[in-house]
Amino acid sequence: MKLRDEIGNLAAAFGSMAADLKDNQDKLLSYGRGLESIVSERTAELAHEKAHLEISVAERTAELNAANDVLREQAAELAKRNQEVTLFCKMNDFLQTSTTEAEAYSIISDTVTKLFPDDSGAVFVLNASRDMLEAATVWGALAPGNVIFPPNECWAHRRGQGHLVTGHERRCAHVSTDGHMYLCLPLLAQGETLGVLHLLDGDAGQDAAAEARMTEKWQLAKILADNIGLGIANLKLRESMRNLSIRDPLTGLFNRRYMEEALAQELHRTTRNKAQLAVIMIDIDHFKQFNDNFGHDGGDAVLRELGGFFKQHVRGSDIACRYGGEEFMLILSPSTAEGARLRAERIRQDAGNLLVSHANRELGAITLSLGLAIFPDNSSDMAALMKAADVALYQAKRGGRNRVAEAFGTPAPAARQANAQITVQDQT
Repeated sequence: MKLRDEIGNLAAAFGSMAADLKDNQDKLLSYGRGLESIVSERTAELAHEKAHLEISVAERTAELNAANDVLREQAAELAKRNQEVTLFCKMNDFLQTSTTEAEAYSIISDTVTKLFPDDSGAVFVLNASRDMLEAATVWGALAPGNVIFPPNECWAHRRGQGHLVTGHERRCAHVSTDGHMYLCLPLLAQGETLGVLHLLDGDAGQDAAAEARMTEKWQLAKILADNIGLGIANLKLRESMRNLSIRDPLTGLFNRRYMEEALAQELHRTTRNKAQLAVIMIDIDHFKQFNDNFGHDGGDAVLRELGGFFKQHVRGSDIACRYGGEEFMLILSPSTAEGARLRAERIRQDAGNLLVSHANRELGAITLSLGLAIFPDNSSDMAALMKAADVALYQAKRGGRNRVAEAFGTPAPAARQANAQITVQDQT
């Protein structure tokens, strides 16, 4: 009985323990299911957060990419503007130091082709009489064939403001009707119109993108036209000031100051080349009579006429100048003694055919006396060479005027007044 009781107790204990284990197992299973539910919910939340984060990252990445694109475009635009400013500065610097119009227009052409590499065009400037526009420089594959035209054929010049053609606007008569968009801008300086900048678009299309591109070119071209106008005006002003300093205002010939500088340079070049150079001193015979009979205005008319006459009788390498009063000097470089003698005689003869009128009156015939000196035959020194030509001129005057005399030689025979006698009353 005692054993049965112990076994019963043990069985009851096992039964109670089994019940406890079953209860604990149920609790563990319940806890496991709750944990699985929590894990599942958390996993779903994490997946949702991940998806949201991926979307946010994608959106932010897209925003950053767009911002980078904008920055790249702005950087490219800034680099382009910097390049344009650099080109403008370089162009202005070179224009300030240009000594000739040809040099200045070459600089302008180089700048324009860099600013508008795919386009064509020209810079037209007014000629001296201001009745025609002439192409100073052209560029591009479609450079204008019409290089000279009246100002009224350009709307920009007629209206004094820019003219942009992107569609069906009225076209200038000087531009061919080939469908290309173009612009014309007046070149202005201090209220004066100096010419026109013409730019032809390289693309024949006329869609919205092309018009927007042409509008952008318009803004840049206006700045360019302003710079070109000022550059040309400054160049003309410098040229005018230089002419005032080296040219005689009455005859348009070089003055004595320039002659002395040029003669020194020519003597150096002639010595280096082992060549010859001729100096011809010229005096108007009886010039005082023109002033006495027709007044100083009549004398000035004679001097002006001779100024144009000498310009026509010199080569590009020669120099014609007004030495002073009614005296002139020609520097023939290079020249042989025989060639200079023939040139001097031709000048003397042709001057006799000049007909000068003033105030509706004929002033009479003009005759010249000429003194010729050769470098280095007559002298190897500039001052002595000029003195030799002056002495030869004096010989020509004493020999009867209207003739050519050579330095340290006998005056050459004259075509007229060969037997003229020197009188006390002769006036120079």
